[in-house]
Amino acid sequence: MRSRLYLLWFLTELSSAYFLLRKESGYTDLAGFLISHATAVGLTIMIYGILMGTDRTLRKRVMSRAFVAFLLAVSAIPVIGPAAGLSFCLFLRFYPIYPVRSESFHKVDRDVLLVLQKSVESRTMPISEALLIRGLTRSQGLKMVGVIGEMDWSATKSGLLKYIIRLSPHQSVVLMAIDVLKRKMDVILFEITQLESAGEPDRSGLLRLANLYHEICYLDLADPVMKPFYASKSCDCAVRAFHQGGTEDDALFAVRYLLEADRVEEAGMIYRQVREDGDYFFPKWITYEFELAFRSRNYDVFQDLYLLIESGGGVFIPDRVKEAASAWRKVLTSAWL
Repeated sequence: MRSRLYLLWFLTELSSAYFLLRKESGYTDLAGFLISHATAVGLTIMIYGILMGTDRTLRKRVMSRAFVAFLLAVSAIPVIGPAAGLSFCLFLRFYPIYPVRSESFHKVDRDVLLVLQKSVESRTMPISEALLIRGLTRSQGLKMVGVIGEMDWSATKSGLLKYIIRLSPHQSVVLMAIDVLKRKMDVILFEITQLESAGEPDRSGLLRLANLYHEICYLDLADPVMKPFYASKSCDCAVRAFHQGGTEDDALFAVRYLLEADRVEEAGMIYRQVREDGDYFFPKWITYEFELAFRSRNYDVFQDLYLLIESGGGVFIPDRVKEAASAWRKVLTSAWL
């Protein structure tokens, strides 16, 4: 079918060129030219519809009244017009305007999966938990909360208890889950109150306060509205402990909590202060240097550190840091991410 259309289009183009370029012309030749030219224009539009209709991307983007009007205007030019219009259609249909990246055919790298795992879990876990929690009976729900209560505390445990509170249809199960969460929160707040009421805390007290405030956020015990407050308190205590102690370990402790709270500029200031003071051991700081470069969008330093980790890392750089460096570099350079 398509080959016949091409052959017919070629014959009509040939005939229109013959009638147009013929030296002895009359009304008969003019009529023959008009008929053959109109047929060539119509065949061009027909071939355009067939070519564009067989490609989903082109059908959505190119098959419009505006493009048809443009194609008609071009094809109306004697002899040259239909050839130009058909060339446009063939170019759009067969030239690879949308090249396929080779990454699309590769398996997802394990390191990239590890980096993205946390964000994926936050979307998939609530769905599975909701389906399970809504279908539990009262006795099953109470037994589940009892088993969860005996587990070690983690962010997953707090998340499960919060979903039970939100989704369980049984009031006794909800109250039991609230009690488990409240008891843990009360223990942490009681210790915080004791440390703060004892007067101005020293370096060790400030480090303990920072850990306790951070634990509230890390274990997901507080409401989302209060998490920034507890994270800020944790960072403030860690920074005060650094100013009192001034050791490299205190600086590492403060930089870690500041980066978690997205206070990148303050973390960078402490890092630069430690480097200027000379109390600096590279293997301890390589992880934080890498994250500071990435979070502050200093990609030149990021690339230099990556090359150092890959080429000169050797013994003193942990394997986890090497995996993280490789994964983040792939995330930054991968087109499909």
